[in-house]
Amino acid sequence: MTVFKGYMKIIKRLSGMIAMYLAIFTGITFIMQFMAKDTESGIYTAEKLHIAVVDEDGGALAKGLADYLEKLHQVSYMENDEEVMQETIYYESVDLILRIPANFQQSCLVNGQELAITGIPGSYNSIYVSQQINTFLNGVRSYMAAGFDTVKAVELCGNQESSKVDVLDNNGKMGISSYAYTFRYMPYLFLSALCYTLAVVLTFFRKREVKNRMLASAVSLKRQNAESILAFGVVGIGMWLFSLALMLIVSGGGFFHDPYKWFYLLNSFILMLVCLAVSFVIGLLVNKSQVVNHIVTPLSLGMCFLCGVFVEMSLLGDKVLRVAQFLPIYWYEVVNETLSNCVVMTDSIRDTVLKGMGIEMLFAVALIGVALVISKFKQQEQ
Repeated sequence: MTVFKGYMKIIKRLSGMIAMYLAIFTGITFIMQFMAKDTESGIYTAEKLHIAVVDEDGGALAKGLADYLEKLHQVSYMENDEEVMQETIYYESVDLILRIPANFQQSCLVNGQELAITGIPGSYNSIYVSQQINTFLNGVRSYMAAGFDTVKAVELCGNQESSKVDVLDNNGKMGISSYAYTFRYMPYLFLSALCYTLAVVLTFFRKREVKNRMLASAVSLKRQNAESILAFGVVGIGMWLFSLALMLIVSGGGFFHDPYKWFYLLNSFILMLVCLAVSFVIGLLVNKSQVVNHIVTPLSLGMCFLCGVFVEMSLLGDKVLRVAQFLPIYWYEVVNETLSNCVVMTDSIRDTVLKGMGIEMLFAVALIGVALVISKFKQQEQ
């Protein structure tokens, strides 16, 4: 296992760089996941406004309306002073001012007169609050028509429980699962860490003096290649297992309940093989280890931006997606996005998933073929 130990020794020297990429991947995964959760929850959260109430009535209905709005917004009271109200709106100290007139029940509830609402110019807050006020007043009317007095009708309307609503996407799912984000960012880890580490190791073993010593050693060429493949596999599987462990931490075990978990695992494993093939090609093309980072960094970032890793595919233009189809990461993300949005595995969805993984494997085979051709030419140059 001399060759294998040599690979491991060089990889150990690069442990600092590997740890940096692992830390970046971990940070990106957690940050993007929590940002996505905050964004998704914030989209469907009712907005609370600062409302100033001018109560000229003081009756049970006016008090009930103010209490009802206080459950939905931030409510404060102010005097009926035109100058003060204009100044308050001008400096945007409140979002709007609601004026409840005297004899409120007769004028608004019976005669249907609308309440005076003064809002910030250009804002739709007054419409938003007007709908809530109409909902409350219509409820009070209904209870009073049923025989309840004003106090009881106001109490019943104010104590109604809010309905619990679960917002689903077009596919009937409650948003993208947390582990789908981890799988989404795996290409960055594999491309940056694997390509850098293994390409640097290959450049070291391709030095003339090292190569001549290996050819003159008692270890057969077949065994040397086998140990090299073993070293590549150990590093690749180790990186893959790390990403899966991080995914389980992020998901809190929810991944085990996903009916398509085996598709996720297989897709990520194929991705790892593709990135190993890419690192093999880079290691054969580059002669100096100092140049590897200048190639890996733009390659990994460019492919991740083009193929929907850092930017969702729905936000990418058609021309960008057409170009991305010639890259293996695109097909990985197609499979990952299909699985994350899948509720029922239909035949068409299964075909899309299998097609994507099949194309990834073809990329891996093609890259290995290119690497073998490059290796043959390199041997002839020697």
